[in-house]
Amino acid sequence: MALISGAMVLIAASAGPHKVVRKLPALEFSFEWPAEAAAIPALDMQFYTEARRDLDEALQNAIEDQSLARQQNRDFNQHYFSMKWSVAGQSARLLSLRNELGSFEGGAHPNSNNGALLWDREQNREIPLPSIFGNAAQFTSLTRATYCRKLDAERAKRREGEKLGGDFDKCPKYSELAVSIADRNRNGRFDQISFVASPYVAGPYVEGAYEIALPVTSAIIAALKPEYTSSFEVHRQ
Repeated sequence: MALISGAMVLIAASAGPHKVVRKLPALEFSFEWPAEAAAIPALDMQFYTEARRDLDEALQNAIEDQSLARQQNRDFNQHYFSMKWSVAGQSARLLSLRNELGSFEGGAHPNSNNGALLWDREQNREIPLPSIFGNAAQFTSLTRATYCRKLDAERAKRREGEKLGGDFDKCPKYSELAVSIADRNRNGRFDQISFVASPYVAGPYVEGAYEIALPVTSAIIAALKPEYTSSFEVHRQ
C-alpha cells in the first residue's frame, strides 16, 4: 500500500521493506529500510522520522542551489539523496543493520557514506556495540591491533606501496567508522565484525570505501555479557 503524507510518499508492502520516495525537478529522494526493521514498531518509526528530517533538509538545500543557479545564470544539476539500510545479520535478540548513503548536492562529484545500527529486541532500543561486552573497552582491546594491521595491508595493496602521509596513513578512530556485527552464513549467530571507512576517512575519495572484516573469536565471545553469548559463534573458514 502507499501512504501519502504531505511532501513524501511511504511505500509499505505488508511484511516487507518500507521506502520513502520523493521525485521533484530539484531533488530525487529515497530512504529504504528492510522488513526486519519495519517489523519493529519503534525502529520503524525511528527510520520514518529520520526520513522526514533528511527529506526536509535535502529539499531545502536543493531548492536553494536551484535558486542560486538561476541568479548566477548557470546550469543546475538535480540533487539526489539515497539511503538504504540492509540486514548484516540477526539473532533472536539482536538485529544488526548497516547502511549506504549516496548523495549529490551540486559539487564536483557525488558523495557516499556508511553507517551501522545495533538493535536490542528485549530492550527495544538501539544500543552501542561496545555495550554488549562485560567491559566496553574490551571491544577495542580485542580488535584494534588486528583491524589497523589489516587496513594498512589493504591500503598498501591499493596504493602499490606508496605512502600518502598525514591522516590517510593513520588508523581511523572507531568513532569515524561504520562498525557492525554480521552473520556470514545466516544461521542466526554473528561470526564477523565489519569495519567500514567511508571515502575520505581512511584514504582519498578516489580510493573509495575500505571494508575490513574480522572474525569473531573465542576470546571475543568470552568477553561478551552472558545475555549476548548465544547470539555469537566462532567464525569458521
